[in-house]
Amino acid sequence: MKKAEELLKKYNDGTASAKEKAIVESWYLNYKTPPSNLKSEELQEEYQMGLKKLHESLEERKAIRLWPRLAIAASLMICVGLGWLLFRSEDKAVMENTPIAVLLPETNSAVLTLADGTQVRIQDGNIGEIAEEHGIKISQTADGQLLYTVVDAGKGELTDHYNTIETPTGNQYTVVLPDGSKVWLSSASKLRYPVHFSEKERKVALAGEAYFEVKPSYSSKNTRKIPFIVSSGHQDVEVLGTAFNISAYEEDRTVKTALVEGSVRVSLQGNSAHSRGTLLKPGQMSVTAMNSGEIQVVDIDVDDIKAWREGYFIFNNENIKDIMKKLAKWYGFAVEYRGDMSGVEFQGNYLRTRNLNHLLETMEMTNKVKFEINTENKERRVVVKRNN
Repeated sequence: MKKAEELLKKYNDGTASAKEKAIVESWYLNYKTPPSNLKSEELQEEYQMGLKKLHESLEERKAIRLWPRLAIAASLMICVGLGWLLFRSEDKAVMENTPIAVLLPETNSAVLTLADGTQVRIQDGNIGEIAEEHGIKISQTADGQLLYTVVDAGKGELTDHYNTIETPTGNQYTVVLPDGSKVWLSSASKLRYPVHFSEKERKVALAGEAYFEVKPSYSSKNTRKIPFIVSSGHQDVEVLGTAFNISAYEEDRTVKTALVEGSVRVSLQGNSAHSRGTLLKPGQMSVTAMNSGEIQVVDIDVDDIKAWREGYFIFNNENIKDIMKKLAKWYGFAVEYRGDMSGVEFQGNYLRTRNLNHLLETMEMTNKVKFEINTENKERRVVVKRNN
């Protein structure tokens, strides 16, 4: 009982970690009890059942299924304006009765297009070798990663062929490139890369969003470090360090490059004024608008950038329209707004593998908005109504 009491006290004092908050808030989502009213004896069973699994899911930093099929815990704190909002059960709105599986994301899967145009559907369970081309063996590991292994370097040097991996809406996938660099590809995203990198440069093209951890590579001729370049939208990112994130969805009309570790240089294609590029430091993000000649740099929380890779949505006082845009990309639905949405902001985090209905229901408890889900004629549409 002591551990439960300590956890509850930390939560109410505001000193609980994100993982500890997830335990408390998971209890709240299951039992519809305001977190501020929880009693330690009521929390004990949830603590005992959930803590071990939560640690296994969130604390392991190995390459073991970053996006598990089943959600173990969900975490959501909602904030309107500046203060944290503690929910009141008497104020909660009840969502329309909808099937529980209406807005679940898909399982981990991707479509791999080989150099000869052959398409291969990759999904959970397809373990082992998928293909071999131009001196490279392509296989899927037991923990759900696509792995490229050089088996004949001499054969690869003579080729200039590309593979493309694309994730459908509601899917994410991890790729270990031929040079050992790792890429976490987000929902509805596409990465194009050579089957074998040259010793001049390692260049890939991204449409959508991906998190990169780049492994250093050196020329066999003169030990020169081979640059890694990501082309996305109308910009190029030259990697000087290791970990960064790029979001370049065409419909967003902006390209955002966030640096977590190391250093990157962002430059605009065909812009002589920015030919030398803008150098980012860890904790900074560049924002460039499509057809714009300017690069803006803002400070960010790197934990927020890491969160989506680890399976969470993170909302930091974001407007409901920006939140719904993120959710629509992941769960695959259209959005319709009724009423003025200015000033409707939320803050918190939510496990991406959960049914979206849980998140919408909790947001309704603020009494600021109401949601309707339409699935008639195979349509997936969410209507957002502002409460007067």
